[in-house]
Amino acid sequence: MAQSTKEKMSTRHLLVVLTGIMITFGCSALCFSTWGLFQPVVAEGLGVEKTAFAMYVTVMYLTMTVASPFAGKLLQSMDARVILSGSAILVVAAFLLMSFANTIALFYVAAVMLGLGEITLLWLAVPTLINRWFADRAGFFIGLCMAFTGIGGAIWSAVFTALRANGMDFHTIYLIWAVIAAVTSLPFTLLCVRSKPEDCGLQPYGASVAAAAGAAPKASGLSASRAMKTPTFYAVCVFAGLINIAILIAMQFPSYTKTLTSAPFDVAVVGGLMTTVMMVGQALFKVILGGAADKSAKGALIFAFCAGVAGIFLCWFGAGSELMLYAGAFIFGGCYATAVVLVPVVVRQSFGSREYSLIYSRVSTVFNLIAAFAAMIWAWVQTSFGFTVVFITGLVMLIIILLLGLYVMQSAKKYKSEWTTD
Repeated sequence: MAQSTKEKMSTRHLLVVLTGIMITFGCSALCFSTWGLFQPVVAEGLGVEKTAFAMYVTVMYLTMTVASPFAGKLLQSMDARVILSGSAILVVAAFLLMSFANTIALFYVAAVMLGLGEITLLWLAVPTLINRWFADRAGFFIGLCMAFTGIGGAIWSAVFTALRANGMDFHTIYLIWAVIAAVTSLPFTLLCVRSKPEDCGLQPYGASVAAAAGAAPKASGLSASRAMKTPTFYAVCVFAGLINIAILIAMQFPSYTKTLTSAPFDVAVVGGLMTTVMMVGQALFKVILGGAADKSAKGALIFAFCAGVAGIFLCWFGAGSELMLYAGAFIFGGCYATAVVLVPVVVRQSFGSREYSLIYSRVSTVFNLIAAFAAMIWAWVQTSFGFTVVFITGLVMLIIILLLGLYVMQSAKKYKSEWTTD
């Protein structure tokens, strides 16, 4: 009888994780975590309204929405080195374009390039590659990689502040961003990653293998066409979309503190620090949530729900205390982490790995379409009804997210009998 063994961790497995870390730390963090810092500087430099610059973010998200299904197909069928390197080059080229752009129209062109690059680098590459290379602890490693968007965001924000303090023009900073993006991505996407472990004569870490046969296990799951005909798929899409709206309540923290006119502290400073504290929290909780999801996706979902509820209540009713506000922002980071950690884990557990990138790219389409307008939704609610309604709406959304997530996990079980190998 053939002996059953498990694939051990190899240097190749670790290099895949390192690549995931570097593309999120560099390209993705530079893109998503610093645009708010550029907004007033670029608007003033170009002589346009801040809303005109902010529109470039909407263009970027809409581009990702349109490109997501196509990127999923490419990542499913082509060499990951080609797709990831091409995506990184698009991000580098976008920063280069912005480094000499003197009209807002060129920023919109750059936004399209960023959207085409980031849909793979941030949303699809890490969950797809980690799920291919890791049968065990995939959630932990997804969380570890995604944590570096927050870590990178904190570092690059500090770098931006230092460069501006020395009087550097935003064009030069964008040029520096292009160099950083290239250095932190291309050496890794070209040299350190392969599409599948079988390409290196390996198998997914933790996969059970018949030693005598030596054959690599095939990925199993529902086909994309079958998955997209199930109610579970549409529930996952709504689940992911609502998460992306709910977590962006955190972007309202600085505006919220400005309404605390009787507070015994500097509300502007506290609002800014709440955002920083939340970024630190979500980076830490991404790793914790990923590890928890490996053991129990249901448990991770309930944990994230509790973190979101506790964070909102602390911010809402702890308005008279800086420490309560900071604690609320930090704890809410546990909910914020669900977007890029729990959603890919739930998709994999629901539909398997067979055509994971195709299925997840469809979910990502909904995710990014909502992201294009989520910030404006919260701003409208806050302006029209005030922060009490904002917090109540956030709590209601969290309850719906919890119920949807539990439904997805339960309903997906009945499709396990239909899973096939590729």
